[in-house]
Amino acid sequence: MILYVNGDSHSHAMRLQPHEKFSSIVADAIGYDVLNVAQGGASNARIMRTTREYLDNNRPELILIGWTTWEREEWFYRDQYYNVNSSGHDPLPAELQQLYKHWVIEQNENTLYAKSQHWHNEIFKLHTELVEKNIQHVFFNCMYNFFQTDNQQDWTENFIGPYNNNCSYYWWLTQQGFKADAWYHFGADGHRAWGTRLIDYIREHNIV
Repeated sequence: MILYVNGDSHSHAMRLQPHEKFSSIVADAIGYDVLNVAQGGASNARIMRTTREYLDNNRPELILIGWTTWEREEWFYRDQYYNVNSSGHDPLPAELQQLYKHWVIEQNENTLYAKSQHWHNEIFKLHTELVEKNIQHVFFNCMYNFFQTDNQQDWTENFIGPYNNNCSYYWWLTQQGFKADAWYHFGADGHRAWGTRLIDYIREHNIV
């Protein structure tokens, strides 16, 4: 049985040993094998694309996704995907360097609001598809909730606090007293706490 995990650097946790990551902690607790395809710097577009590609030929028992910040994008250029965000990007070809500079300048409150609305709708579509396919899943936001959302949806038990920033991974751990590094990443103790929270949530709502 497979626990499929996707997300950004918070879920990838490059600096931790595999057994220290919350993805492995959850998998061990429920007796599943873990497939963690999260990537540092990933956008929601990348998370969505790779998840859909995986589901084309696979059916995991449980999907766990930590959604990233709204400004991030994935650019496709000359048969290659590039992660782009406000703090940096994958090594971009020279042709895209100037475009990236303009992109950074254009990020503001209005664009972030629009992107939050866009991903709210797209993630809900994925949730609906998974419900229709009877694939169990748990979503959470890593940094920020869906802010200023006019069309709040009923996610039942499949999304932890989508409209409550205090339920987001980073802010929940911060409120519990855990300290992040300069890149907002937590150590093994934070992952252990978040893993325990996910396990309790999964069991409380009979998700597996």
